Amino acid sequence: MTAAAEPRTPGATRTDDNAVTVEELRVHFPVRTGVLRRVTGSAHAVDGVSFTVPARSIVTIVGESGSGKTTTGRALVGLSPVHSGTVTVHGRPLDEIRRDRTLHRLAQIVYQDPYASLNPRMTIRAMIREVVTVHRTVPREEAADRVAELLAQVGLRPELADRYPHELSGGQRQRAAIARALAAEPRFIVCDEIVSALDVSIQGQIVNLLKDLCRDREVSFLFISHDMSVVRHISDHVIVMYGGRIMESGPCDEIFSAPRHPYTHALLGAVPVPDPRSPGLRGAVRTRAEPPDPTDPLPGCRFQRSCPFATEECRAGDPPPTLSVGAGGHTVACHHAETPAVRAALTSEAPVPERTPAP
Repeated sequence: MTAAAEPRTPGATRTDDNAVTVEELRVHFPVRTGVLRRVTGSAHAVDGVSFTVPARSIVTIVGESGSGKTTTGRALVGLSPVHSGTVTVHGRPLDEIRRDRTLHRLAQIVYQDPYASLNPRMTIRAMIREVVTVHRTVPREEAADRVAELLAQVGLRPELADRYPHELSGGQRQRAAIARALAAEPRFIVCDEIVSALDVSIQGQIVNLLKDLCRDREVSFLFISHDMSVVRHISDHVIVMYGGRIMESGPCDEIFSAPRHPYTHALLGAVPVPDPRSPGLRGAVRTRAEPPDPTDPLPGCRFQRSCPFATEECRAGDPPPTLSVGAGGHTVACHHAETPAVRAALTSEAPVPERTPAP
Protein backbone atom coordinates (compact mmCIF):
# COMPACT_ATOMS: atom_id res chain seq x y z
CA MET A 1 0.00 0.00 0.00
CA THR A 2 1.14 3.52 -0.62
CA ALA A 3 2.04 5.68 2.33
CA ALA A 4 -1.04 7.83 1.83
CA ALA A 5 -3.43 4.93 1.47
CA GLU A 6 -5.33 3.53 4.43
CA PRO A 7 -5.49 -0.25 4.90
CA ARG A 8 -8.33 -1.81 2.99
CA THR A 9 -10.21 -4.94 3.94
CA PRO A 10 -12.53 -7.12 1.86
CA GLY A 11 -16.15 -6.28 2.45
CA ALA A 12 -15.39 -2.64 3.17
CA THR A 13 -14.31 -1.38 -0.24
CA ARG A 14 -16.01 0.00 -3.31
CA THR A 15 -16.01 -2.18 -6.43
CA ASP A 16 -13.56 0.13 -8.21
CA ASP A 17 -11.15 -0.18 -5.25
CA ASN A 18 -10.92 -3.95 -5.68
CA ALA A 19 -8.24 -5.62 -7.77
CA VAL A 20 -10.36 -8.79 -7.91
CA THR A 21 -13.97 -9.51 -6.98
CA VAL A 22 -15.11 -13.14 -6.77
CA GLU A 23 -18.79 -14.06 -6.40
CA GLU A 24 -20.03 -17.63 -5.85
CA LEU A 25 -17.08 -19.15 -7.71
CA ARG A 26 -17.38 -22.86 -8.45
CA VAL A 27 -14.72 -24.95 -10.16
CA HIS A 28 -15.71 -28.53 -10.98
CA PHE A 29 -13.56 -31.10 -12.79
CA PRO A 30 -15.06 -34.08 -14.66
CA VAL A 31 -14.43 -37.56 -13.24
CA ARG A 32 -13.87 -40.16 -15.95
CA THR A 33 -14.04 -43.91 -15.38
CA GLY A 34 -14.02 -47.11 -17.39
CA VAL A 35 -12.20 -48.10 -20.54
CA LEU A 36 -13.99 -45.45 -22.59
CA ARG A 37 -13.21 -42.75 -19.99
CA ARG A 38 -16.79 -41.58 -19.80
CA VAL A 39 -17.74 -38.77 -17.47
CA THR A 40 -19.45 -40.32 -14.45
CA GLY A 41 -19.33 -37.41 -12.02
CA SER A 42 -17.49 -34.27 -11.05
CA ALA A 43 -15.01 -33.19 -8.40
CA HIS A 44 -16.12 -30.03 -6.57
CA ALA A 45 -12.68 -28.48 -6.10
CA VAL A 46 -14.09 -25.03 -5.30
CA ASP A 47 -17.73 -24.82 -4.30
CA GLY A 48 -19.23 -21.35 -3.97
CA VAL A 49 -16.58 -18.95 -2.63
CA SER A 50 -16.91 -15.17 -2.59
CA PHE A 51 -14.25 -12.65 -1.61
CA THR A 52 -12.42 -9.56 -2.78
CA VAL A 53 -8.77 -8.61 -3.14
CA PRO A 54 -8.57 -4.85 -2.47
CA ALA A 55 -6.20 -2.82 -4.59
CA ARG A 56 -2.70 -2.42 -3.18
CA SER A 57 -3.11 -5.19 -0.61
CA ILE A 58 -1.98 -8.76 0.07
CA VAL A 59 -4.76 -11.28 0.67
CA THR A 60 -3.76 -14.79 1.72
CA ILE A 61 -5.65 -18.07 1.26
CA VAL A 62 -4.68 -20.73 3.79
CA GLY A 63 -5.76 -24.31 4.33
CA GLU A 64 -4.53 -27.86 4.13
CA SER A 65 -3.81 -29.76 0.92
CA GLY A 66 -6.98 -30.34 -1.06
CA SER A 67 -8.82 -27.34 0.37
CA GLY A 68 -9.08 -25.61 -3.03
CA LYS A 69 -6.47 -22.88 -2.53
CA THR A 70 -4.48 -23.41 -5.71
CA THR A 71 -7.54 -24.08 -7.85
CA THR A 72 -9.05 -20.80 -6.70
CA GLY A 73 -5.88 -18.90 -7.56
CA ARG A 74 -5.60 -20.55 -10.98
CA ALA A 75 -9.24 -19.73 -11.74
CA LEU A 76 -8.57 -16.03 -11.14
CA VAL A 77 -5.97 -15.95 -13.91
CA GLY A 78 -7.94 -18.13 -16.33
CA LEU A 79 -6.00 -21.37 -15.85
CA SER A 80 -8.81 -23.41 -14.25
CA PRO A 81 -12.29 -23.74 -15.80
CA VAL A 82 -14.98 -21.75 -14.02
CA HIS A 83 -18.10 -23.89 -13.66
CA SER A 84 -20.23 -21.00 -12.39
CA GLY A 85 -19.91 -17.68 -10.62
CA THR A 86 -18.21 -14.48 -11.66
CA VAL A 87 -14.65 -13.17 -11.46
CA THR A 88 -13.98 -9.48 -12.03
CA VAL A 89 -10.42 -8.19 -12.45
CA HIS A 90 -10.07 -4.43 -11.97
CA GLY A 91 -13.70 -3.87 -12.89
CA ARG A 92 -13.76 -6.10 -15.99
CA PRO A 93 -15.28 -9.60 -16.21
CA LEU A 94 -12.71 -12.36 -16.58
CA ASP A 95 -14.41 -13.80 -19.70
CA GLU A 96 -14.27 -10.43 -21.44
CA ILE A 97 -10.59 -9.97 -20.60
CA ARG A 98 -9.75 -13.44 -21.92
CA ARG A 99 -11.59 -12.77 -25.18
CA ASP A 100 -9.68 -9.50 -25.62
CA ARG A 101 -6.41 -11.31 -24.81
CA THR A 102 -5.45 -8.60 -22.33
CA LEU A 103 -5.47 -10.73 -19.18
CA HIS A 104 -1.66 -10.86 -19.10
CA ARG A 105 -1.57 -7.07 -18.62
CA LEU A 106 -3.82 -7.31 -15.58
CA ALA A 107 -2.95 -10.61 -13.89
CA GLN A 108 0.01 -12.98 -13.64
CA ILE A 109 0.87 -16.06 -11.57
CA VAL A 110 4.10 -17.19 -9.89
CA TYR A 111 4.28 -20.95 -9.32
CA GLN A 112 5.54 -22.97 -6.39
CA ASP A 113 8.44 -24.57 -8.28
CA PRO A 114 10.38 -21.96 -10.29
CA TYR A 115 12.64 -24.61 -11.81
CA ALA A 116 9.61 -26.21 -13.48
CA SER A 117 8.15 -22.88 -14.66
CA LEU A 118 11.36 -21.37 -16.10
CA ASN A 119 12.65 -22.43 -19.52
CA PRO A 120 15.88 -24.43 -18.92
CA ARG A 121 17.14 -23.57 -22.43
CA MET A 122 16.99 -19.81 -21.96
CA THR A 123 19.01 -17.46 -19.79
CA ILE A 124 17.25 -15.32 -17.23
CA ARG A 125 17.88 -12.23 -19.35
CA ALA A 126 16.41 -13.87 -22.46
CA MET A 127 13.26 -15.02 -20.64
CA ILE A 128 12.50 -11.61 -19.16
CA ARG A 129 13.37 -9.78 -22.39
CA GLU A 130 11.00 -12.07 -24.30
CA VAL A 131 8.08 -11.01 -22.06
CA VAL A 132 8.99 -7.33 -22.40
CA THR A 133 9.28 -7.62 -26.20
CA VAL A 134 6.18 -9.73 -26.86
CA HIS A 135 3.91 -7.62 -24.66
CA ARG A 136 5.53 -4.35 -25.80
CA THR A 137 5.64 -2.84 -22.34
CA VAL A 138 8.46 -0.53 -23.49
CA PRO A 139 9.93 0.37 -26.92
CA ARG A 140 12.23 -2.31 -28.31
CA GLU A 141 15.35 -0.16 -27.91
CA GLU A 142 14.61 0.19 -24.19
CA ALA A 143 14.09 -3.53 -23.56
CA ALA A 144 17.63 -4.15 -22.28
CA ASP A 145 17.35 -1.33 -19.75
CA ARG A 146 13.95 -2.60 -18.63
CA VAL A 147 15.35 -6.10 -18.02
CA ALA A 148 18.18 -4.67 -15.93
CA GLU A 149 15.68 -2.58 -13.96
CA LEU A 150 13.50 -5.63 -13.22
CA LEU A 151 16.46 -7.72 -12.09
CA ALA A 152 17.58 -4.95 -9.75
CA GLN A 153 14.06 -4.57 -8.42
CA VAL A 154 13.88 -8.21 -7.31
CA GLY A 155 17.42 -8.15 -5.90
CA LEU A 156 19.30 -10.18 -8.53
CA ARG A 157 22.88 -9.12 -9.33
CA PRO A 158 23.52 -8.10 -12.97
CA GLU A 159 26.00 -10.96 -13.55
CA LEU A 160 23.23 -13.51 -12.88
CA ALA A 161 21.24 -12.35 -15.90
CA ASP A 162 23.23 -14.52 -18.33
CA ARG A 163 22.92 -17.69 -16.28
CA TYR A 164 20.51 -20.54 -16.88
CA PRO A 165 17.96 -21.62 -14.24
CA HIS A 166 20.01 -24.65 -13.14
CA GLU A 167 22.92 -22.32 -12.30
CA LEU A 168 20.88 -20.40 -9.72
CA SER A 169 19.83 -21.21 -6.18
CA GLY A 170 16.20 -21.78 -5.28
CA GLY A 171 15.75 -18.27 -3.94
CA GLN A 172 17.41 -16.73 -7.01
CA ARG A 173 15.19 -18.76 -9.33
CA GLN A 174 12.10 -17.60 -7.46
CA ARG A 175 13.25 -13.98 -7.77
CA ALA A 176 13.73 -14.53 -11.51
CA ALA A 177 10.19 -15.94 -11.76
CA ILE A 178 8.84 -12.88 -9.96
CA ALA A 179 10.79 -10.57 -12.30
CA ARG A 180 9.34 -12.38 -15.31
CA ALA A 181 5.81 -11.93 -13.94
CA LEU A 182 6.47 -8.23 -13.32
CA ALA A 183 7.79 -7.82 -16.88
CA ALA A 184 4.21 -7.83 -18.18
CA GLU A 185 3.42 -4.96 -15.76
CA PRO A 186 0.40 -6.67 -14.17
CA ARG A 187 -1.73 -5.05 -11.49
CA PHE A 188 -2.54 -8.36 -9.77
CA ILE A 189 -0.33 -11.41 -9.10
CA VAL A 190 -1.22 -14.83 -7.72
CA CYS A 191 1.64 -16.35 -5.67
CA ASP A 192 1.10 -20.09 -5.29
CA GLU A 193 3.17 -21.48 -2.38
CA ILE A 194 6.21 -19.60 -3.67
CA VAL A 195 8.23 -19.85 -0.45
CA SER A 196 7.27 -23.35 0.73
CA ALA A 197 10.44 -25.02 -0.61
CA LEU A 198 12.88 -22.29 0.41
CA ASP A 199 15.08 -21.88 3.48
CA VAL A 200 13.66 -19.71 6.26
CA SER A 201 16.10 -16.86 5.59
CA ILE A 202 15.24 -16.89 1.87
CA GLN A 203 11.54 -17.03 2.72
CA GLY A 204 11.91 -13.79 4.65
CA GLN A 205 13.66 -12.11 1.73
CA ILE A 206 10.93 -13.12 -0.75
CA VAL A 207 8.13 -12.08 1.62
CA ASN A 208 9.75 -8.68 2.18
CA LEU A 209 10.19 -8.31 -1.58
CA LEU A 210 6.46 -8.86 -2.16
CA LYS A 211 5.56 -6.33 0.52
CA ASP A 212 7.88 -3.78 -1.08
CA LEU A 213 6.34 -4.41 -4.51
CA CYS A 214 2.86 -3.97 -3.08
CA ARG A 215 3.87 -0.66 -1.52
CA ASP A 216 6.08 0.78 -4.25
CA ARG A 217 4.49 -0.56 -7.45
CA GLU A 218 0.93 -0.75 -6.12
CA VAL A 219 0.56 -4.38 -7.17
CA SER A 220 -2.11 -6.49 -5.45
CA PHE A 221 -1.31 -10.06 -4.44
CA LEU A 222 -3.26 -13.23 -3.71
CA PHE A 223 -0.79 -15.25 -1.64
CA ILE A 224 -1.52 -18.97 -1.29
CA SER A 225 0.13 -20.80 1.59
CA HIS A 226 -0.22 -23.33 4.38
CA ASP A 227 2.59 -21.86 6.48
CA MET A 228 0.83 -19.80 9.14
CA SER A 229 4.02 -18.05 10.29
CA VAL A 230 4.60 -16.68 6.77
CA VAL A 231 0.92 -15.78 6.47
CA ARG A 232 1.02 -13.73 9.65
CA HIS A 233 4.01 -11.74 8.42
CA ILE A 234 2.78 -10.91 4.93
CA SER A 235 -1.01 -10.67 5.00
CA ASP A 236 -3.42 -7.77 5.22
CA HIS A 237 -6.41 -10.13 5.10
CA VAL A 238 -6.66 -13.91 5.55
CA ILE A 239 -9.12 -16.37 3.97
CA VAL A 240 -9.32 -19.85 5.53
CA MET A 241 -10.52 -22.61 3.16
CA TYR A 242 -11.52 -26.21 3.81
CA GLY A 243 -13.15 -28.68 1.46
CA GLY A 244 -13.57 -26.11 -1.32
CA ARG A 245 -15.34 -23.54 0.86
CA ILE A 246 -14.41 -20.53 2.94
CA MET A 247 -14.59 -21.25 6.66
CA GLU A 248 -13.45 -17.87 7.95
CA SER A 249 -12.23 -14.57 6.55
CA GLY A 250 -10.96 -11.45 8.23
CA PRO A 251 -8.10 -9.04 8.95
CA CYS A 252 -4.84 -10.85 9.67
CA ASP A 253 -4.53 -9.63 13.25
CA GLU A 254 -8.08 -10.70 14.11
CA ILE A 255 -7.69 -14.15 12.57
CA PHE A 256 -4.56 -14.85 14.61
CA SER A 257 -5.65 -13.22 17.86
CA ALA A 258 -9.31 -14.25 17.93
CA PRO A 259 -10.13 -17.18 15.57
CA ARG A 260 -13.88 -17.86 15.48
CA HIS A 261 -14.04 -21.08 13.45
CA PRO A 262 -12.92 -24.44 14.92
CA TYR A 263 -10.92 -25.20 11.76
CA THR A 264 -9.00 -21.92 11.99
CA HIS A 265 -8.27 -22.78 15.60
CA ALA A 266 -6.99 -26.20 14.47
CA LEU A 267 -4.65 -24.60 11.91
CA LEU A 268 -3.22 -22.22 14.48
CA GLY A 269 -2.83 -25.04 17.00
CA ALA A 270 -0.76 -27.01 14.49
CA VAL A 271 1.88 -24.28 14.21
CA PRO A 272 5.05 -25.49 15.97
CA VAL A 273 6.22 -23.20 18.78
CA PRO A 274 10.04 -22.79 19.01
CA ASP A 275 9.97 -23.06 22.80
CA PRO A 276 10.10 -26.50 24.48
CA ARG A 277 8.45 -25.05 27.60
CA SER A 278 5.43 -23.73 25.68
CA PRO A 279 2.43 -26.08 25.18
CA GLY A 280 1.40 -24.16 22.08
CA LEU A 281 -2.24 -23.19 21.67
CA ARG A 282 -3.87 -24.67 24.74
CA GLY A 283 -6.95 -26.72 24.06
CA ALA A 284 -6.58 -26.38 20.29
CA VAL A 285 -9.11 -28.18 18.13
CA ARG A 286 -7.60 -31.19 16.38
CA THR A 287 -8.86 -32.48 13.06
CA ARG A 288 -10.01 -36.07 13.45
CA ALA A 289 -11.06 -37.04 9.94
CA GLU A 290 -9.91 -36.72 6.36
CA PRO A 291 -11.27 -33.79 4.34
CA PRO A 292 -14.53 -34.57 2.50
CA ASP A 293 -14.35 -36.36 -0.82
CA PRO A 294 -14.69 -33.65 -3.52
CA THR A 295 -16.56 -36.11 -5.76
CA ASP A 296 -19.17 -36.72 -3.05
CA PRO A 297 -19.35 -33.54 -0.94
CA LEU A 298 -21.13 -33.69 2.39
CA PRO A 299 -24.40 -31.81 2.84
CA GLY A 300 -24.08 -29.10 5.42
CA CYS A 301 -20.79 -27.91 6.88
CA ARG A 302 -17.72 -29.46 5.27
CA PHE A 303 -15.89 -29.58 8.60
CA GLN A 304 -18.60 -31.52 10.43
CA ARG A 305 -16.71 -34.83 10.66
CA SER A 306 -13.81 -33.26 12.51
CA CYS A 307 -15.60 -30.58 14.49
CA PRO A 308 -16.19 -31.38 18.19
CA PHE A 309 -19.09 -28.90 18.20
CA ALA A 310 -21.01 -30.38 15.23
CA THR A 311 -24.75 -30.90 15.69
CA GLU A 312 -27.62 -32.06 13.50
CA GLU A 313 -27.99 -28.47 12.36
CA CYS A 314 -24.44 -28.60 10.95
CA ARG A 315 -25.19 -31.84 9.09
CA ALA A 316 -28.53 -30.65 7.76
CA GLY A 317 -27.71 -27.30 6.20
CA ASP A 318 -24.90 -25.05 5.05
CA PRO A 319 -23.80 -22.45 7.61
CA PRO A 320 -24.29 -18.81 6.62
CA PRO A 321 -21.06 -17.79 4.83
CA THR A 322 -21.34 -14.09 5.67
CA LEU A 323 -22.01 -14.08 9.40
CA SER A 324 -20.19 -10.98 10.62
CA VAL A 325 -18.39 -11.46 13.91
CA GLY A 326 -16.08 -8.47 14.06
CA ALA A 327 -14.86 -5.26 12.53
CA GLY A 328 -13.09 -5.00 9.19
CA GLY A 329 -15.13 -7.64 7.37
CA HIS A 330 -14.41 -10.54 9.75
CA THR A 331 -16.84 -13.31 8.80
CA VAL A 332 -17.19 -16.97 9.75
CA ALA A 333 -19.22 -19.82 8.22
CA CYS A 334 -20.30 -21.64 11.37
CA HIS A 335 -23.70 -22.22 12.94
CA HIS A 336 -22.26 -22.05 16.45
CA ALA A 337 -19.53 -19.41 16.15
CA GLU A 338 -21.28 -17.09 18.59
CA THR A 339 -22.48 -19.65 21.12
CA PRO A 340 -20.90 -19.30 24.59
CA ALA A 341 -19.49 -22.85 24.62
CA VAL A 342 -17.65 -22.42 21.31
CA ARG A 343 -16.43 -18.92 22.16
CA ALA A 344 -15.10 -20.12 25.50
CA ALA A 345 -13.37 -23.17 24.00
CA LEU A 346 -11.72 -21.25 21.16
CA THR A 347 -10.37 -18.64 23.54
CA SER A 348 -8.89 -21.40 25.71
CA GLU A 349 -11.26 -20.52 28.55
CA ALA A 350 -12.50 -24.11 28.61
CA PRO A 351 -11.24 -27.43 27.25
CA VAL A 352 -12.37 -28.45 23.78
CA PRO A 353 -14.78 -31.39 24.10
CA GLU A 354 -13.64 -34.72 22.77
CA ARG A 355 -15.46 -36.17 19.79
CA THR A 356 -15.45 -39.68 18.39
CA PRO A 357 -14.18 -39.63 14.79
CA ALA A 358 -16.90 -40.08 12.21
CA PRO A 359 -16.77 -43.34 10.24
